[in-house]
This record gives sequence, C-alpha cells and structure tokens, in this order.
Amino acid sequence: MTKRIVTKIGYVFCVEVDNQYKCFFQYVANDLTQLNSSVIRVFKKRYPMDYVPDIEKIVQDEVSFYAHTVLKFGIENMAWYKVGKSNNIGDVVNIWFRLFNELDYSRIEKSERWYIWKINEKTIKIGCLAEKYKHIDMGFVYPYLDIVAKIRTGKYLGKEIF
Repeated sequence: MTKRIVTKIGYVFCVEVDNQYKCFFQYVANDLTQLNSSVIRVFKKRYPMDYVPDIEKIVQDEVSFYAHTVLKFGIENMAWYKVGKSNNIGDVVNIWFRLFNELDYSRIEKSERWYIWKINEKTIKIGCLAEKYKHIDMGFVYPYLDIVAKIRTGKYLGKEIF
C-alpha cells in the first residue's frame, strides 16, 4: 500500500538543481478558479547544496514567480521534497494570473480572448493582452517538470507565451 501524501498550505519545498544549488518554493493557496490546483510561490535566491534551511528566512526572499501545479506528482517523482512550514504565506489576496482562450496558438499574439484573475475569484475578460498585463504569471496548471525547468532556466519546457 502506497503512503498517502499530505500537503498543507504553508509547506516549504526544496528543489535541488543539477546537484549544484537548492531553490525553495512555498505552497500558498488552492485556486478554485483553476481546477482547485495548488498555487506556489517560487523564491529567487539560490542556496548552496549544504545549506540547512532556515524556513522563516527563506519565506522572506524575493518571489521569482507564482504557478499552479500538482504538488503530489513532484513529491512522488522526487522533483522536490518538504523542508518545513511557515504561517507566513505572503500576500495571496493580490496574486494575479492570466490565460487565453484560443485553440490555435498561432493566434495568441492577436488574440482578443485573454483573461486575468485573482486566486479563487472570477476571471475578467481583458480582450487583447495589453502591455500592463504581460508581467502577470500564466495561469496554466504546470506539471512538475515545467516547474523544475522554470527554476533551472527561467523558462517552462513548453511554448513560452510572452
């Protein structure tokens, strides 16, 4: 019988990158707007492999990006592991995501079907993607391999959408 994986908001996870450094992220919310997926905040700072995590220091780091993912699959595939928990989950009320509603990716740049939303709130149709929204993180539910790739290289494995 396999062991049940329990994750709780506030948990901090470690990703070891190429056996060269560690990066951390924190599980901060579930987003009902996007399939009730887990929302994580990934921190920018890289730590040496021998670093012993100071959770409260880590959660004060600058955020690199926010993303939706399924934590369980990353744990099962040893892409990341839990190192601790903090009640400091940052300002989850003002996290925005963006998505488009197009089947044809070649139309993305001219699409008038872009949406933005805050966690657990209704989407807002914005039409064309104005410059002021391009900094908002994409709201796809990313597989663990994409999360690790973005931590490692700054880009997801799939097509990067401005």
